[in-house]
Amino acid sequence: MTPPPCSRLPLLAALLLAAVAAAQGPEGLRARGSVLPVVETDASDRDLRMTPVVRAVQRAADSVVSIYLQAPGRRAPITAGQGSGVILDDSGLAITNWHVVARALDSGERGVTLGVEARLRDGRVRKAQVLSTSRRHDLALLQLRLENGEKVKPVEIGRSSDLMIGETLLAIGNPQGHANTVTSGVLSAIGREIRVSGPDGSELAFDNLLQTDAAINQGNSGGALLDITGKLVGINNAVAANAENIGFAIPMDVVREVFEKELVQSSSFATAADSAWLGIEVADREGRVVVSDVLRGGPAEKAGIAAGDVIVKLGDQPVRSGLDYQRHLIDARVAQPFPILVRRGDAEVRLVAAPTSATVGAILRFVGAEFEEVDARADAELLRKATLAVYRRSGLGRVVMLPSTLRVAAVLPGSPAEALGLRAGDALVSVSLVAGYREREQPVLSLRDLAFVLQQHAGRSLRVNVLRDDDELVGTLDVRPANGR
Repeated sequence: MTPPPCSRLPLLAALLLAAVAAAQGPEGLRARGSVLPVVETDASDRDLRMTPVVRAVQRAADSVVSIYLQAPGRRAPITAGQGSGVILDDSGLAITNWHVVARALDSGERGVTLGVEARLRDGRVRKAQVLSTSRRHDLALLQLRLENGEKVKPVEIGRSSDLMIGETLLAIGNPQGHANTVTSGVLSAIGREIRVSGPDGSELAFDNLLQTDAAINQGNSGGALLDITGKLVGINNAVAANAENIGFAIPMDVVREVFEKELVQSSSFATAADSAWLGIEVADREGRVVVSDVLRGGPAEKAGIAAGDVIVKLGDQPVRSGLDYQRHLIDARVAQPFPILVRRGDAEVRLVAAPTSATVGAILRFVGAEFEEVDARADAELLRKATLAVYRRSGLGRVVMLPSTLRVAAVLPGSPAEALGLRAGDALVSVSLVAGYREREQPVLSLRDLAFVLQQHAGRSLRVNVLRDDDELVGTLDVRPANGR
């Protein structure tokens, strides 16, 4: 006869207690064994798994950073581009591709300021400044803005001249935003030539490249190509369109040559629109940084710096090389006093400059004049006249007031601006641009507008429209070459 349910309760309780007692040892409760037990790795197992690829990645991974271009957003910055970079020294010097950061320079981002950020493997995010660029070699130097004396891990640099076809290569980068992605392959070929489209739509041609079948995708640009020992042997820069397993990298021997002969020379210094600018050229000579040229009317000339001066300090930082000069100029602020210590002959001279922006400096260099932006609050009547001058021949019945215009603040003697006849107080309201067989009038609203147009017409002439009191004037302004005087 089956006992009633209630009579089974003592039996169930006894079984439960027995189960608990069985699971309980002298040290109390123990975890129940997994259905899929794990066999823990011992030292010999780890040695087997520690392949040369793993060792190479561990040696170099902390030296690769993810690069992001950030545009201002309403609530948070908006990512406007991405790539990779490689740290070259413990103070935060890094190298990447020119095309990764080109849009952050004043080369077409009219009205939009893009900041550069570097994200390290350990999660740190640091702002970065573009120091110098080489468009034709697709390389750029960055300086990470490190905090409180912190250091970063530099990569170990190898040679590319002794690479062997078929040897193992590793790529580390930030493809599609997936930071520190590692891929492996072999060296497929050397001496390759490719043509690609640049950020501005122009065609770029590169030669003497390494070809690898290590997966390289969008975002890998500027990242590390390593040999099996973890040394940097190339900078990834392109992937073949409509093809699989064909990637390209700039050989490290080429990178080193461009670094020494071009990137650390003042003529290659980057010109981010809002960066501080002094108006001098410097050169490394026998372990000293010598002022080789001073632009007339620039902040350095106004401060008393002369060609032949040896720069000893910028701010409170010693300057031992052109690279030091670039790094320490980052600390300067536009229109803020910036101390400079120079050696002139046997004496040290302390000077103070007030840097201007690279945009203002570019205009001064191209045409030898200083301009100021004028809006309705500064001079409503000038803005009304400038608006009428721009739209008088448009045929429009009603027009919207221009938000701003440019007024000449100073003209340098012997400059293209003086040759044209510009005077302080004139308003440069528009330029005439030729598109096909037609000429169109384009208002010049800001310093960036003017710098952009002058850059596009470097070494050529530009038709300009000027307002002087109530008179509308036209003329041809000769624009100096980009590196001319």
